[in-house]
Amino acid sequence: NVSPSDVRFKENIQPVANALDAVVSLQGVSYNWRTEEYKERNFPTGRHYGVIAQEIEKVLPAVVNTAPDGMKAVAYTEIIPVLIEAMKEQQKQIKDQQREIEQLKTRVANLSK
Repeated sequence: NVSPSDVRFKENIQPVANALDAVVSLQGVSYNWRTEEYKERNFPTGRHYGVIAQEIEKVLPAVVNTAPDGMKAVAYTEIIPVLIEAMKEQQKQIKDQQREIEQLKTRVANLSK
């Protein structure tokens, strides 16, 4: 399952902004499909992990598709770039905090002298 991603196919490229805020507001869930009520959909049995389309739509509307019958679907692979940028934002916060901790330690050590 490979998706075209070559830069030559793309235009109006912009970095994902505020990715961490978006990810923090998302909720991962575990669930069972309602297989008996929707037999025609051939949902697999057992426990599964995912998100709720209606909740994702509030935060990342571009990753949710609505069918003519009103049923919603999530393009999970579209969430991956948001997760990548959120991790990078979080790593920057961690590094900034580590730097601040080291500065505070240095100040405390200098005051103790």
